[in-house]
Amino acid sequence: MRVCMLIEAWKPVWGGGQAHVWELANKLVLNHKCSVDVFVMNLDGKRKESFHNGRLSIYRVGRKASFDSFLSRLKWCRDVQKEIIRRKSYDVIHAHANLPGWPAKRLSRKLAIPVVYTVHGCGIDAIRDMYGRNLKSWMLSKVELFLQAKIKYSREITVDSSFLKLRNKNKPVVIPNGVNVEKYDAVKAEKAKNIKAIFVGRLHPQKGLKYLIEAVSLIKHEIKSCEFHLIGGGSEEESLKQLAKEKKVDRLFKFRGKVYGGGLIKEYKSSHLFVLPSLYEGQPLTLLEAWAARLPVLVTDVGGNKDFVVEGENGLIVPPKSPKKLGSALKALLSRSRKELNKMGTAGYQLVKSNYTWDKVAEKTFEVYREAVAEVSCEER
Repeated sequence: MRVCMLIEAWKPVWGGGQAHVWELANKLVLNHKCSVDVFVMNLDGKRKESFHNGRLSIYRVGRKASFDSFLSRLKWCRDVQKEIIRRKSYDVIHAHANLPGWPAKRLSRKLAIPVVYTVHGCGIDAIRDMYGRNLKSWMLSKVELFLQAKIKYSREITVDSSFLKLRNKNKPVVIPNGVNVEKYDAVKAEKAKNIKAIFVGRLHPQKGLKYLIEAVSLIKHEIKSCEFHLIGGGSEEESLKQLAKEKKVDRLFKFRGKVYGGGLIKEYKSSHLFVLPSLYEGQPLTLLEAWAARLPVLVTDVGGNKDFVVEGENGLIVPPKSPKKLGSALKALLSRSRKELNKMGTAGYQLVKSNYTWDKVAEKTFEVYREAVAEVSCEER
């Protein structure tokens, strides 16, 4: 099967959606004999990369541009349609939220092939919390709602079950993220001497890191030996550093920048606790990565988190935007012995090893493709 995938951001912008596309594309090629072309924005000046003897290719469309420019993203939507129409050699188009849903739907009509759309997280309810009650947040929420629930796709996939509550023209199927547990097992790292809590992700309002800093400030006299390592970069870095300084907890926070590959796995495995205080998520890939590293987790009750976190068994879950409850949960976890923390982390490890692999993600996604292609073939007959 010939698969065309669309996702806007690619390296150096990297998150759960990009990791999902990369792992899925590789497994589709290796396990299901697909050929996959991934079309992305040109953010680093490169043009094309090929893997698996050309069966997997990454095409950077257009001139080098900035992902922060909405006009550049709109221009990419136009340019990527021209590029794909020129090729006309695909059985299915698979767009990954959010904006690629628009060009993918147009391409589906133009080329008479099915379109599959994956939602990696629904932030409609949280947008105003991030940007305030203004015209920008109103427009962003309307655009996201339109792309995720008002366009009729051949098939829609969501990584978390909470999205199913939204009134939708589609009938989404839930296919959670996966993780390569074997990669984590292969990396050895000693635990940090002091208690080390780790966050991995963008330094962006979505991630709720200001609430983490406020939470730590409430319990700072009780957790003097704990350090919070923030792995990632983003627009909020300077404001978060300033907030930590104002709250007199800057000595407890280490801004580590972006870390990839084996280095990131070592960061996970040298830690004692994973924290994710997001305002919204889909089904966060970093949660699965933390469990692959045998870490207990502390996350907010957003997206699909409550489908995975068993309170007190593999982690704790708290309401978003609540520094007081986040601080209390932190204190409760940090008061446990390292043996107890290891036991919680091992429970998470067993969960992901048994149920959340990229092989299973690819198998379920490939079946969605087959159904969509078969449906179009029946309509043509």
